Amino acid sequence: MCQEIDVLTERFDAALHVMIQNLGPQLITHSHLGLTPGQVFMLYFIRQEHPCTISKLAERLEVNPSAITVMLDRLESFGYAVRIRDKNDRRVVIAQLTESGGEALNRVLYVRKHILQYCLAQISPIELDSFVQTLEKLSNISKAMDPKTIIESDKCEHEPSGDNTN
Repeated sequence: MCQEIDVLTERFDAALHVMIQNLGPQLITHSHLGLTPGQVFMLYFIRQEHPCTISKLAERLEVNPSAITVMLDRLESFGYAVRIRDKNDRRVVIAQLTESGGEALNRVLYVRKHILQYCLAQISPIELDSFVQTLEKLSNISKAMDPKTIIESDKCEHEPSGDNTN
């Protein structure tokens, strides 16, 4: 069973990597908005987290607040975001989308949705329903898991054996 799951894991990982590249960074590049994938993610997160503090952005993007400052400088220069001071605590800086920032994000999301629909339309409705249900199940499993516990467990070790023949 462990050898079978290893092969399926490798196939899944390879397919996921290709999908992430084609539906993520490369797709953003093809949208011709002059935005990097990190900038698009930042715009998306600013929209989702309202109000969105610099510290929340840094935590979410797993970078130092100084890196967020540089990224926000760029978005501000495009007219896509602004920084404002929190009315209750002047030490807190909040990032907000501008109207043109929201429009740029909407364009990227529209292109992504259009491309996803094209890809999904290549799959039969029955396969697609089963695929989406399975993907949702895997998503829920990944949200609920504790990676540290899994890594430290002794269950069916999946350590590389050094033998890459399948």
